[in-house]
Amino acid sequence: MRFSNSILKKIKSYKVSSPKAWALANDPEVLKLDWNESTVKPSPKVYHTISDSVINKKWNWYPDINNTKLIQALSNYCGVNQNQIQFFASSDALHEYIVRCFISNNDRILTITPTYDNFRAVAEANNGNIHSYSLDENFKLNLNQLKNDLELINPKIIYLVNPNNPTGTEHDIDQLEKLIKNSPNNLFIVDEAYFEFNGKTISYLTNDLDNLIVSRTFSKAFGLASFRIGYCIAHESIIKTLNKIRNPKNVSLFAQEAALAALDDFQHVSSYVKEVNLSKGIFFSFLTKKKWINPIQGAGNFIFMEIKNNLKRELIIFLELNKVFVRDYGHMEQTKDYMRITIGTVIQMEKVITLINSFESKL
Repeated sequence: MRFSNSILKKIKSYKVSSPKAWALANDPEVLKLDWNESTVKPSPKVYHTISDSVINKKWNWYPDINNTKLIQALSNYCGVNQNQIQFFASSDALHEYIVRCFISNNDRILTITPTYDNFRAVAEANNGNIHSYSLDENFKLNLNQLKNDLELINPKIIYLVNPNNPTGTEHDIDQLEKLIKNSPNNLFIVDEAYFEFNGKTISYLTNDLDNLIVSRTFSKAFGLASFRIGYCIAHESIIKTLNKIRNPKNVSLFAQEAALAALDDFQHVSSYVKEVNLSKGIFFSFLTKKKWINPIQGAGNFIFMEIKNNLKRELIIFLELNKVFVRDYGHMEQTKDYMRITIGTVIQMEKVITLINSFESKL
C-alpha cells in the first residue's frame, strides 16, 4: 500500500489461522481446534451476568474505567497486590501498550523462535529491532546459554511465552527467575496465556522486581475469547507507566462483567482444565503409536506434532472435510512439517482419534 508508513512496508505480517471454521460456526459438529480457544462454553454464571447486564446496565455510558471489583478479584486470584494488576482489551492489546511504552527507535527486542508471533509484528511496527533466538532441536530453550548471549545481543526487551506456543514446551521457572534477577537492565515479558493448564508462574517476582511483566488472558481456560479481555501482573511502577497511555474505555462493559463472573466460578474453569489435561494425555499416547506422527510433549491446551512422509497437507484437508480445523505451521521453515491441534474434552478428542485412524486406513 503506497500510503503505509516506511516501517510497515518492511515487516512480515503476523500469520493468522484459516477463517474456514467461522463459515460453519452454527454447525454443532464443528471442532475449531486451531486457535487454542476453550472448546466448551464458559461458566453459566457468565451467561446469567451478561443477560442481567443487557437488561439493567447503562449501555449509553462508557464502561467502568476503574473497575475496583475486577482489580480486587484479579488480585485475589493472582496473589499479588491490587497496584500490581491492570486489565486490558486482550493480552494482545497489552502487548501493544508495552511496545508503545517501552520501545524507542531501534531498541533491540529478543524473541525466541518458534513462538507466538504477534508481539514480534507489533514491536517491528513500532521500529523495534528484532533478534530471533532459536529453540533447540527438541524445542527447548537453553536458559544458561541465553544468559551468556544476552550480553552480546544486549536487548532492551526479552519476550518469552511459558508454556511456549506453538510447541507447548516449558521454560524452567527456577532458571528463569535467576535470569531475570541477574538481568536488571533487561525488561522481560513473560506471556502466561496457558498458565491455568500447567499452574506455573513467575508472577511472584513482580512485587520486588521492576523488570518483569507477566501477560495473561481470559481467552483460553476461561472460555471468553470473543470478549477480548486480558491483564498484566507487574511492579507498581510498570503499571503506572502503562496507565499513562492506556485507554481505560476500551475494555467493554460486557468483557468486564464476563471476567468477574468467570473468576467467581473458578470451579468451572478448574473442571475444564482437569478434563483437558486428561484428554491431552490420552491423545498424546495415541499419537505416539503412529510411526508417521511425532508429537511434542507440552504443557498447554494443545499438542504440536510433526507429520512425516509429506502427509501433513493431506491430513489437514481430510480433517477440514470432516469439520475439524487445526493450525498449519508450514509457513516457517523450522516447522514446515508441523501442525498444532487444540485439545478439547475426551469426547471431542475421541472424534479426532477416529478421524486420524480413518485417514491412516486409506494410506
